[in-house]
Amino acid sequence: SIIVVYLLKSYASDPVLITPIAEQKIPMSKMDAPIKEGIAIYISSRELIFNEEQLAVLKDGELDPTVVQGHVIAPLFEKLEEETEKSKAVFEGRGEEWVGHVILIGDQALKFSTIVDVMYTAGRLEYSEYSFCIIQMG
Repeated sequence: SIIVVYLLKSYASDPVLITPIAEQKIPMSKMDAPIKEGIAIYISSRELIFNEEQLAVLKDGELDPTVVQGHVIAPLFEKLEEETEKSKAVFEGRGEEWVGHVILIGDQALKFSTIVDVMYTAGRLEYSEYSFCIIQMG
């Protein structure tokens, strides 16, 4: 079993530990780029997790159609909206410009449509930058 750990800086300037969720297989790549600070969304082939809370169940990498309307994942939108307000307030308090950045920790078996729905949902809340967590190959 491979354990992936990235130390990141959250918007509060504290390190964030990113580890795969149960049965998640993170894709491998030869890319070598640091991950910028942002909010983390975990997506396995069975669940979508944000802030350590399961927001949606997936079957074989696809979201349950009852939680998606027009590419917006309702439970993710609600929780992300709350987090966005907090994040903007922190950046404003530091006198910095807020830039919406999402770190997607996805499973290699995800359907492309699921990734599109997650990105579209985040985009509706002004997230315009995305990083994809991968395991670096040799």
